[in-house]
Amino acid sequence: MKKFFFMLGIWLVAILTIIVGSGVYDKYLSSDYDEAALPYIEKAVTEISKWDPATTRALMVAEVAANISEEKFTKGMAWFSRLGALQSMDEPEFKKAYVDQPTELGKQTLVEYTTDAKYANGDATINIKILNRNGAYEIYSFNFSSETLIE
Repeated sequence: MKKFFFMLGIWLVAILTIIVGSGVYDKYLSSDYDEAALPYIEKAVTEISKWDPATTRALMVAEVAANISEEKFTKGMAWFSRLGALQSMDEPEFKKAYVDQPTELGKQTLVEYTTDAKYANGDATINIKILNRNGAYEIYSFNFSSETLIE
């Protein structure tokens, strides 16, 4: 019986070590991007939330935006605009860095963040991937998830 509890203790310590180590590693990765990325994302979400297709397109990687027809882009922004005016936004949370990701521009590093935001007509979770190009960030892709959009 002592052997069972000893093995159970070893197993629990191993699991805790993996969980804590994973959290520390994620925090280490995010620290490489957070300083410049967080202010950019907050500014970009504010601009996107004006629901103006031209403004949003200007924030995006030109090669990616060129692959989306003007009509589809305008329809998408009109659909997202059902959320209404941006009221507040939580601090963006680092999700993942896609290092040397194959893109339309060749291999690039994309950084993914999510954030929760409150809009006049409901709450939304925003997923945004950004690309660091020559020291400046540009939006590679974004998506809004909200019950307001499915009603």
